[in-house]
Amino acid sequence: MTRFLQSIIIPYLLLFCVLFISCKGTKDKISSKAITEKRDSLQLIQSRSLEQEKLSNEYRLDRGKNGSKVVAFTFDDGPTNLSNEILDVLNKNNVKATFFWLGINLAANKEIIIKAKKSGHQIANHSWDHTNGYELDENLVWEQQVLKTIAELKTVAGIQSNYYRPPFGAITQKQIDFLGNKGITTVLWSITTMDWDITQNDGDSMLNTFTAKLHPGAIVLMHDKDFGKSDEKLVALENMILYAKSQGYTFVTIEKMK
Repeated sequence: MTRFLQSIIIPYLLLFCVLFISCKGTKDKISSKAITEKRDSLQLIQSRSLEQEKLSNEYRLDRGKNGSKVVAFTFDDGPTNLSNEILDVLNKNNVKATFFWLGINLAANKEIIIKAKKSGHQIANHSWDHTNGYELDENLVWEQQVLKTIAELKTVAGIQSNYYRPPFGAITQKQIDFLGNKGITTVLWSITTMDWDITQNDGDSMLNTFTAKLHPGAIVLMHDKDFGKSDEKLVALENMILYAKSQGYTFVTIEKMK
């Protein structure tokens, strides 16, 4: 090869190598992001969620299936001080909801538990300490997160709960089946208000998401944990309730969702 050709070809080869490595790195990042999104499972009834629901022998619930105009508000991560304020909004509007609470939070918040029970709300299991159990053995999820919280709910709240919402919505089919054989129904959701996301949890955004996505049998994901803008969330929650009522919806707990 002449020196002239070398001076032309070699730079192009080097450029090709740089571009190839860069593209490969981008692909790896995209793949990694896709895996993370799958594990976070923030679905609005995505097709893969429906497929998993079909495989779960009634042990997974994403939404009501009989077409009734009902909606279930659910709140994760409590009990906390914010739970009190949410209960006030719900009780003011005669709405029953379901609270998926962490076992680790129960003993220090007995008054909130009593208030929720007296008001007729459902209390259910959201793991012991919000561990993402997606990659854990199903026995560990059961023993360290679900069963431990079941015991605490009985001791502290006098409640037997057979409903479990996995933190981040992260759960495998094998785990769902394992828990189902223990009599536990895994509960996901069909609408997320994104109230945990500080980039889109202002009151107007949450309300707009709810009104745009509301459907018969909706299970709505919210949190009774303060991620900022909690005052706006309380206002938005009341407006969601008023909107749903105006559209002919009634409100149910998860155990009454059909």
